[in-house]
Amino acid sequence: MKARTLNSRNPRNKAAGRALAAMLLCLGIGLGGVGLARAAGTTSDVGIYKQALRAADQGKMDEAQRLVRRAPDDLASQLILWMTLTQGGTDASWDAITGFMKRHPDWPNQAALRRNAEAKMPSDMPYAQVREWFEKNPPLTLVGLGRYADALMETGSSDKAIDLIRDRYINGSFGAQEERDYRQRYVGLLRPADHAARLDQLIWADKIDEARRVMPLVDPGRQAVAEARIAMAAQSPGVDGALRRVPASLQNDPGLQYDRTRWRRRKDMDDGAMEVLASKPAEEQAHAADWWVERHILARRLMEKEQYARAYELVSGHATKDGLGFAQAEFLAGWLALRKLNQPDQALKHFEALFRGTSSPVSRSRGAYWAGRALDAMGDKERAATWYDTATTYGGTFYGLLAADHLERPPGSALPVEPEPTDEQRRAFDKREMVRVTRLLARIEGADSDRTTLFIRKLSLDAKTGEEYRMVGELALALKRKDLAVTTSRAAWQDGFVLRHAGFPLLDMKPPARPEAALIHGIIRQESNFVADAVSSAGARGLMQVMPTTAAGVNRAPAPTKPAAKTTKNGKQDAKSKKPPAKQPSKINSTANRLTADPRYNVETGSTYLADLVDRFGGSYVLAIAAYNAGPGRVAGWLRDYGDPRGAGVDMIDWIETMPIYETRNYVQRVLENVHLYRARLGHPSLRMTLDLGRGAATNG
Repeated sequence: MKARTLNSRNPRNKAAGRALAAMLLCLGIGLGGVGLARAAGTTSDVGIYKQALRAADQGKMDEAQRLVRRAPDDLASQLILWMTLTQGGTDASWDAITGFMKRHPDWPNQAALRRNAEAKMPSDMPYAQVREWFEKNPPLTLVGLGRYADALMETGSSDKAIDLIRDRYINGSFGAQEERDYRQRYVGLLRPADHAARLDQLIWADKIDEARRVMPLVDPGRQAVAEARIAMAAQSPGVDGALRRVPASLQNDPGLQYDRTRWRRRKDMDDGAMEVLASKPAEEQAHAADWWVERHILARRLMEKEQYARAYELVSGHATKDGLGFAQAEFLAGWLALRKLNQPDQALKHFEALFRGTSSPVSRSRGAYWAGRALDAMGDKERAATWYDTATTYGGTFYGLLAADHLERPPGSALPVEPEPTDEQRRAFDKREMVRVTRLLARIEGADSDRTTLFIRKLSLDAKTGEEYRMVGELALALKRKDLAVTTSRAAWQDGFVLRHAGFPLLDMKPPARPEAALIHGIIRQESNFVADAVSSAGARGLMQVMPTTAAGVNRAPAPTKPAAKTTKNGKQDAKSKKPPAKQPSKINSTANRLTADPRYNVETGSTYLADLVDRFGGSYVLAIAAYNAGPGRVAGWLRDYGDPRGAGVDMIDWIETMPIYETRNYVQRVLENVHLYRARLGHPSLRMTLDLGRGAATNG
């Protein structure tokens, strides 16, 4: 089996689709107002369409036409029409494309349809109609933007047209020739300030080649700022000279200040970096997510030095208003105030802000739980209990489960109830055109195809209720697409729904005896979404994302109780790598291939490695899960740096939140959530989250 990345699928032959669709256009199939009432995709029809695709692929158009006439399936003809209308350079007309969009507004790839429609818009279409179209469908192409701008000018909205042209220039992406043509076309409308703004945006986006095309169009001072920023971003020699060439009037340019901060931090000149941040750079809010990364890294470094007051000052000065950065900043500020500075009243403000300012169950449960902890520290047990109770409403989360434990509720009682569609809802779902097309596609070209994937993802994207999410997840599971069932459940979770069955699929094999099945499944769900031939950018492979070198080490001999494992600081690869004796490349390659071709081998190998980690860290799930992600060497280092949470004096929850790598902090919590939901899925007894956190006796891990 050919290996693929986590997000890719093997493409089908697009030429065949184009050829057959073009033939159908000639026949007039799918262009009229025909209904889709016929049941689509009988066994004989599917066989005929498979033959038609093969015939078109081989250039046998007469045979393809004959086959289509034998099985004029309305749904299949619409599907094939969609295939050609979404291809670049389609021969279809404006009326054909826009007519399809009106009939099928929920089909995927609407952006491709709009791009093709813009290219086929009639040249003599009245300006009022052009304007009406683009006000409902904002232009995606430069051709479309030009038509819209012309229509605005001709219908009395010149200012709006000019703003549109300038905004696209500042924020748009162009090829070199496209950019030259655009500037030439609108030379009288683009100002020096627009060139400067475009240059600034391109450097922020790290599009240096494009930025250099704009540099000759700005004044020498702005050129000097750009050169200094580029030099610092690339950590090139001569940075000091580049900075000296920046005029005094531009030394406080926000972009320059940001790159100066990042350059100093990368050079371990932390005090210099914090000096810039202390000045509250102008317009920090414009790129708050980038600025937050610098604040966060520097704050974590201060925490390692136990300079908690300075860390709090740095974190609490963030400018983020939403998103991941906001959630991280408000939590860390509150945690520092509560756990390191003994300021529970100040901490409460941050935790309440976290709860109010976020929407995801993970962030809201974290905010609610820690608000309860802050109120406990203030002696307000009644209000604390209210916040803990609020956290339990997000019962599938790490902190929701901890809150239930704090309130001494029975194990498993906080796990959310799964949405239950009615028979009527299921019948309506089965009748939906998108669902019927998805099933037909799976029969024609397989559930694993790009197009089937696209339709399932669109169904998930359009789901509004828990019942809809569940039915989409069950559809994916019925088509043996466990990965799409999991991704659908993740989307449902963001909307507050838990798909306890479809969202937590089971292996097709009996898992190894160790470690527990719920932990094995929880790791697989987090690592690969159950994609058996997944390959990460670091080279980790298969269901449990095992590195070939790790597999070679695990399988060269019976696994020892405490394998000596070391890792470096190079990221994901080290998270799955031990250092076995040197192996022949052919052996490693053979192992790599088997990790994706043989799911049983992958699970047995990954489970053995995971069991070794549990043993190495004295039975601790937290440390073993962290080591599976970040590497056992790193975890051993953190035990030295931050203390051993398996013994007295170090709180395990604090230890998890102290780990310096966000990916690992998140990974540990998400896997533990998976473990609790999988215990219920497998029919195993529910346990308290606090019990899982407390596993393990202190050893020399």
